[in-house]
Amino acid sequence: MVLTAGQKIVADGYFNCFYLAWWIARTNVRNVGIQCRVTGSVRLRIVGHRRGGACVTLLEQGVAGEGAELDAPLWVWDRDSESDIVRLHVEATALTTSAIEELCFVTQSPPVRDVSLSIGLCTFNREGLLAETMAELASLLGTEPALRRIILVNQGHPFSDPKLQALRQTPGIEVIRQPNRGGTGGFTRTMIETLDSAEPVTHHLVMDDDIRLDARVIGRAVRFLGHCTTEIALGGQSIELEDRMRLHEAGALVGADWLFRPFGKGKPLADRKSLDLWNSSFPCDYNGWWFCILPVAAMQQAGLPAPFFLHGDDLEYGLRLKAVGLPTVPLPGLGVWHSSFLYKHAGIVRYYDLRNMLIMASFHPEVAPRPGILTVMGWIMSSLLVHRYRAAMACLIAVEDYLAGPEATFATDSGTRNRQVRDLVHAYPPPDLRTGVKVDTLALLKPTASGKSVAWHVAAFVAIFLRIILVPDKKEPAFLFRGTPDPVSIAGRSYLLALDPGATRCFHLQPRRMTLIHLTARALILALRYSLGAKRAAARWHAAMPMLCSRARWAKEFGQVRD
Repeated sequence: MVLTAGQKIVADGYFNCFYLAWWIARTNVRNVGIQCRVTGSVRLRIVGHRRGGACVTLLEQGVAGEGAELDAPLWVWDRDSESDIVRLHVEATALTTSAIEELCFVTQSPPVRDVSLSIGLCTFNREGLLAETMAELASLLGTEPALRRIILVNQGHPFSDPKLQALRQTPGIEVIRQPNRGGTGGFTRTMIETLDSAEPVTHHLVMDDDIRLDARVIGRAVRFLGHCTTEIALGGQSIELEDRMRLHEAGALVGADWLFRPFGKGKPLADRKSLDLWNSSFPCDYNGWWFCILPVAAMQQAGLPAPFFLHGDDLEYGLRLKAVGLPTVPLPGLGVWHSSFLYKHAGIVRYYDLRNMLIMASFHPEVAPRPGILTVMGWIMSSLLVHRYRAAMACLIAVEDYLAGPEATFATDSGTRNRQVRDLVHAYPPPDLRTGVKVDTLALLKPTASGKSVAWHVAAFVAIFLRIILVPDKKEPAFLFRGTPDPVSIAGRSYLLALDPGATRCFHLQPRRMTLIHLTARALILALRYSLGAKRAAARWHAAMPMLCSRARWAKEFGQVRD
């Protein structure tokens, strides 16, 4: 970095802080210092953040010269002093025009283990972001000693991007073609390739294809793992790609009724108070596979993922790792920018969300009780009452498949079942697509505050249902909603659902009385079947899960074909 006289860097941001609380909790690091190399003259200030929010200057010192380097690091913290410091940051003020060539945190504690890494990605016809990510990763080959191999599973069309086509000739990168088996099938294939490799590694990193990545976070992850005193799964945060200073999730817990409680959802990372989220180390039940490093030894012990096709594979696997005693640690500063879920409204996804949740509840009854009839009806009715009829149909099929059991649901490969469900869902007409909407003329609806009782929600849903049946809203939409539509705030009215941050594209969702009556009747019949048969279905799924996760079952899912 080149600074003119008087310019100042304050590295007190999400990516540049040193999250001491996490290193204290999980590693052998006993002291931390600053190493600096500079041409010119700068004054360094190292600041410690106490748990209560107060800050203290730990050290302030000048560095000057032509390519000057500190004779020794500036030691600012050790375990025997300043025990309440939870985070560090460094500030550099240029006294003259200066070039900072190196500025980093160091320790005298040697690593306790050697880390070697393979990286696995899967993709399905999404080349733009993938090409950028692969270029970042390719830059690490030969420069990051721990990185041995990158495995890219292409489940879509042959690559048309010249940069992606050139990967076939890039040493250290292996491109595998296979039929579409969803994200789960792609990740599982990379795990199998890693487990069977003639060059074993200690860890395997899985990442999505719809992310933007600064490859330097991988080196940070490797350093942390090298100093860890116990084996862990290491996760990175998801930051919204469309709003690059907004945190989506920093790991999550599973709560009652299998509702997920994400850490830090929606926190603005531009606000330094948001960093207080990481003032204490916390474990989570899972970390999304947008960036998650799995120990190979734990993969050998826990087995392969469940054949979920989409959604829930990372959650179920995190619970399985937890069951064998391996915690998932969402280390701050390992973030990637991920395409926001606020604008993804494909109805078929609800099939996987609900079906996979019910399967997980059957396989992990120790985590939370199996969802009851009101929860299942809530999934279906919450889609019906916001006029998402394809999504409601997807939920109905999910419950039907759960009750049918593993023998029927997985009678074919997951790609074939995906096509079958898609055809059933698409039998219902899609919502109208609107472009060029004058957003400033619409009232922005916000989700209703949570915390209401089950009885309150039941009464509200009945009232909304009756309103749609008796007085269906056919007017031009006057309301806009961003994110997952909320039945109570929408209240049965016609509205627009944003498909991008600027709402330049929207779905026009409006009530259809006869469709609502038909699908509600079907939901009530299915609810009765669920109340009578869910216990038997759960026992069948619990017994079948080891087989579904087996090598033999996955061998039927995909072939062993390489580009």
